[in-house]
Formats: sequence, C-alpha cells, structure tokens
Amino acid sequence: MKEKKRMWNYREFPEDPEVTALMPGFEIQYMITGDTVEENEHHCVFGHCVFPPHSMHGRHGHTRSAEIIYVIRGQVTSGYVDENGNDVEEICTEGSSTYTPPNVTHWVNNPFEEEAEFVFVYTCAHSIPDSGYYDVKTEK
Repeated sequence: MKEKKRMWNYREFPEDPEVTALMPGFEIQYMITGDTVEENEHHCVFGHCVFPPHSMHGRHGHTRSAEIIYVIRGQVTSGYVDENGNDVEEICTEGSSTYTPPNVTHWVNNPFEEEAEFVFVYTCAHSIPDSGYYDVKTEK
C-alpha cells in the first residue's frame, strides 16, 4: 500500500495472497495500520473480516496487543484459554463484542451455516508483527 490517508473503505483493498494462502475463502482487510495511515506508530490496527461458514482462525495470541472484535453480521464462536488452562468458548451474535488481553491464547470460529462479518482492533500496535502475533501451533 503506497498511499497513506485517514479514511479507507474495505472495498479499496486488493486480495492479499498471503492471507489467501493461509486462510482460503476468508476476506480480511487490514485497513488502519502503520502502512495505511500517517502518524499511526504503535496506536492500533483496525480491520474488517468475512469468515465463510465452517471456517476458523486457529489458536494464536499477541504479546503486545489486546484484540477486540465486534460482530456486524452472522455469528462466530470466540474462544480463549483461561487462567487455569481451560478452553472457554462463547457465541457472539450480531452486535456482540469481545476483548482478549495481551498474551492470552484465543481463536475465532464460524461453525455455522452462514458467513460472519466482523471488525477487529489490535491495540498498541501499527502492524500484525508489531502486535507480537504468534501462532500457537508453531510455538509448541
């Protein structure tokens, strides 16, 4: 992304080949980042996502960022590992929001028959690497 500006529409973002290879069928746009907005050094990443039915973004975490999601359409299952090491899952319907603190393993799943659309924020970061993103599968 060469241009930096303060306002973006998710339709302005081309398909990302890395995301397509990692999560086929998903639609994800990282709209507000250090690459898209001037003066966004370690403030936030804001994105838009459409998950197809029966899809999942697996266990992962962010060492330096909290993650917030807000469901616009459909529903997803938001999961996390609690302080006792137990998996906890909650169904998030339209209008629901979740907050996951830094260093908490979490995931988002769409086990339902309809696609789900939501927006997300990584706090205190200007990019995915800056959030301290890690995939739990590669950490074991």
